[in-house]
Amino acid sequence: MTALTPVRAEADEALALLRRRCDDARHALHDELEELASRLDVCRAWRTVPMGTDAEDPRRIPGVDIDLWVLHVRYERTRSRADLAALVEEYRAYALAIAGRLVRHGEPSEDVEQVALESLVTSLQRFRTERGIPFAAFATPTISGAIKRHYRDRGWALRTSRQVHDMAGPVRATQDRLAATLGRSATTAEVAAELGVEEEMVATVEQGMAARVLTSLDRPVIEGGATLVETLGQIDGDLDLTDTRLALAEALHVLGERDRDVLSLYFVHELPQHEIARRYGVSQMQVSRWLASIVARLRARMDV
Repeated sequence: MTALTPVRAEADEALALLRRRCDDARHALHDELEELASRLDVCRAWRTVPMGTDAEDPRRIPGVDIDLWVLHVRYERTRSRADLAALVEEYRAYALAIAGRLVRHGEPSEDVEQVALESLVTSLQRFRTERGIPFAAFATPTISGAIKRHYRDRGWALRTSRQVHDMAGPVRATQDRLAATLGRSATTAEVAAELGVEEEMVATVEQGMAARVLTSLDRPVIEGGATLVETLGQIDGDLDLTDTRLALAEALHVLGERDRDVLSLYFVHELPQHEIARRYGVSQMQVSRWLASIVARLRARMDV
């Protein structure tokens, strides 16, 4: 056993050396393949990059920065998070500019910017350089459409019909155009006539647009005045009649079916006494006596 120890040690050392050489060769091969892939990315980028607008000039330069286009090509191949992050950073300002153009007055911009950036990532993941079009031409309608869907689906505090959503834009644009022309706010009838739709439809859209944003109950009705919540509701005067109503309901149970029917016809349905008399085949004077007797018994029962 002792004689084999040096041989085994030499074998282990040779095996370790062989493994290191294999690792070095693998890394070198990987680096060579990456270098080859990078060169192929550049070749593909030059083959697919959108060129300038002058198609007659064979020397025309690319219409897109070639280094940026190479990054697009490389991301298509690698699907690397680092490449995606680099592209997002490159186009962030562009996406936020679209969000800035579409954000609506008086509404927070943070949600719209978030939608724009999420749509930017989606556009980068779907983009293919083989189409030979600039990324902005591909992504602009995607980002704009996502923001418009956001307003349609989540930007309304009140859930309205699709027709109201679709008409909101034309109604708003028509109101602005007529206001500029007339020098005053356009009426609902004028907007409806301009759009060629029913006035009721425009009124419904206006109500929907007015309910798009929730109003805080703590908002002052007038500056420095009472808040909105302080102006809502009023003291219910009928509360004082609660005990009387309960006593009346209890007293009605002692009446017969005819008496309850006469009370209902006279006080609820508001039929005149002569009509009630005709139904029962008696004189109006008899109905008057019935009513006086019924009311007297109810008063006695209710002790009022």
